[in-house]
Amino acid sequence: MSSRHDAYEVLAALRDRIETTPWHGERGRTALRVLRAHLNFAEIAGGPLPRASERQTAEEAGISRTTLRVVYKTVLKPCGWLRRLRVGHGREGSTWYLGDGGSKIPDCGGPALLSRFRSTQFPPRPGT
Repeated sequence: MSSRHDAYEVLAALRDRIETTPWHGERGRTALRVLRAHLNFAEIAGGPLPRASERQTAEEAGISRTTLRVVYKTVLKPCGWLRRLRVGHGREGSTWYLGDGGSKIPDCGGPALLSRFRSTQFPPRPGT
């Protein structure tokens, strides 16, 4: 990013994409809460590479850390919404990259996920 203003424009576009994506079911609504938490952290950080611990993110989203881990694993990471760039240690949170979702494989899951995780609770497939 060439400036803080450019970073805020990128985050505003990302927030718009997240807010206009249909998030179905409880898992989808939970994923939306987690993404909103990461967006809040990104706005404070001034760009799409926020630092946040599991504890901070779970508290900001109003969910348990266990639920947070499930949403990371089954929705947000496989669908391209979030990617952990660096694992945090001690008092320093992990560094995250906020993606635009929809840029991944059409089923948003990948072969390693169990079929029970492939449901209408995921964000829509690209082009649908």
